[in-house]
Amino acid sequence: MSESAPSTPTTAPANAKSAPSRKRPVKGILLFVLLGFCLLFGWFFVRGTWATRKMNDPETPEQGVISKLVMSQDGHREIRTAVVIPVTIEQAWNILSDYDEWEKMFKTVRQKQRTEPLEGNRRHVVSDVMTPMGTITLDFIVTHEELPGGGYLAWWDAPTRELLINKGEIRITPNGVGQTLFVYTVRKKYQQYPEFMVNNMLLKHQPDIVSTLRQRMIEAAKEK
Repeated sequence: MSESAPSTPTTAPANAKSAPSRKRPVKGILLFVLLGFCLLFGWFFVRGTWATRKMNDPETPEQGVISKLVMSQDGHREIRTAVVIPVTIEQAWNILSDYDEWEKMFKTVRQKQRTEPLEGNRRHVVSDVMTPMGTITLDFIVTHEELPGGGYLAWWDAPTRELLINKGEIRITPNGVGQTLFVYTVRKKYQQYPEFMVNNMLLKHQPDIVSTLRQRMIEAAKEK
């Protein structure tokens, strides 16, 4: 009497049921990453578009640099960066109006090609400027004005092919004894980049520029 061979139990592959369970965590991670990206983009967009009409400039040097996106009186978004510098108004203006100092103060200036005085308290300036969007050559006129009550204003409007809008001003006013409120306001529009991206870039870099200006003014005031 022959013996039949023992039947081999049929079993499913070990990984047959585990495959779906591995896909769920992967989908969850991708969804989490996508959600995080959307939140980050939303914050980035709001930060570069939402503007306030409240200036809230610092009142003392200890408050440091304050930079924010503000809405101008004519309805345009601008980056306003302010700091109180422990130098007199005349010391600050002597340094700001000395264009040989610009390469020391503005670290973004890679090469000051030339400057020349013009009529009406104006100055013709040509310089190569390094920006996060690349190096551009600016050829512009800076106008100097005295402000009522003591203080000075330097402003310019210098669009280029890359920079469709390139407006700015530096305003300094007395802030008590031996102190100056320094306000640097800029408005830029690049041809290739959306406005909210440019505003975010400026909000990141303008405080560094103003901090450099502040330090140079303090050093130059001590030298004289």
